[in-house]
Amino acid sequence: MRVIVVLICMLLPFAGRSQAFVKSSDGNFEWRLIGRVLMDAGFFRGDSTKLGNGVVLGDVRLGTTVRFLQHWSGKIEAGYAYNKLALKDTYIAYKRGNHVWQAGYYFEPFGTELRVSTVAYRFMTMATTSTVLGDGRKLGVSYEYNRKFFTVVGGIFGNTSLENSKEGDAGYTLAAQVIGRPVYEEEKVIHIGLSAHFSDPDKETKDKMVYKGGAPSYVFNKEKNVLLRAEVNQAINEWKTGADIIVLYKRFYFQSECLVNHVNRYGGRNYTGKGVYSQIGCLLGGDKQYRYDRVNGWVANPNPKNIEIVFRYNYTDLDDGKAGIYGGRAQDITFGANYFFNDYVTAKLNYTSIFTNKRAVHGKENVNFVQARLQLRF
Repeated sequence: MRVIVVLICMLLPFAGRSQAFVKSSDGNFEWRLIGRVLMDAGFFRGDSTKLGNGVVLGDVRLGTTVRFLQHWSGKIEAGYAYNKLALKDTYIAYKRGNHVWQAGYYFEPFGTELRVSTVAYRFMTMATTSTVLGDGRKLGVSYEYNRKFFTVVGGIFGNTSLENSKEGDAGYTLAAQVIGRPVYEEEKVIHIGLSAHFSDPDKETKDKMVYKGGAPSYVFNKEKNVLLRAEVNQAINEWKTGADIIVLYKRFYFQSECLVNHVNRYGGRNYTGKGVYSQIGCLLGGDKQYRYDRVNGWVANPNPKNIEIVFRYNYTDLDDGKAGIYGGRAQDITFGANYFFNDYVTAKLNYTSIFTNKRAVHGKENVNFVQARLQLRF
């Protein structure tokens, strides 16, 4: 922890300069420093769950991106969160025209929030549905074709950790995403996305596939922050489908996404978990203009001096009576306010209220908490 703090202090003076690439004398190689620091504080009140208040470094990243030989690029990044240091996005890419080939360790093309930087979230964390029904980084290869009005991307990924420490077949994942932009203008954008995922897990995962999630926060202890949990055994394979829509119009923003996870099981008692969230935003002050990030299929952070007011409703259902598996249901609403001081520093404030049913980990209850964040990116 002390090492991380020292590194942050050393790098702060270079944050502004790190936005520009440093080029070699022959121009064939260039690189730049990247990073982020999320400083979070949270105050919690609940019926029975003891999550605890606190102040934490929610996410610390340090890394570099490189470009070389005209068409090649790469990225390597390490992150510190929950008292652990781990490798994050690490890949090499080849881009020629509208075509991009990529290989390495990164998120598969499924859903929207998991593929976006944490500093670009409209709220302090992604929706609970994305956390519970999404997936982590994997080693794999992918191909992307990106045009102004549509994007198509697909890939194949391994299902083990970086070390491949599990015995037996590792398993694999196939994932694909199609995004259409029937309206794409400077002041208004309509984005419609469809995602699909098929996974043949390794034997250990098939014996016990776990879906779980808690309050949308970095502040609470990760091991105790579990409100929903479903254990699925005797799995054959897993299918995921997703649909999302993003609408931008001047100072107004709307986004909604639905995810469905289906597990085929021996014996025919298949399991399905599902969730949906919707969120809206409005800009006050500044230039009052949302902008679309076509590379990531997302809403870019507003320009400096903008004040953003946001609201999100999320519903996650891990109960499946036909399968005899009850992981609980949760609904949560979040109100937020963001202020963008400049291109590097943002302040965020969120209030969240969560309601769970009797099948949830702690039974039926209402959890409320307030969070604040000061974030730096460079």
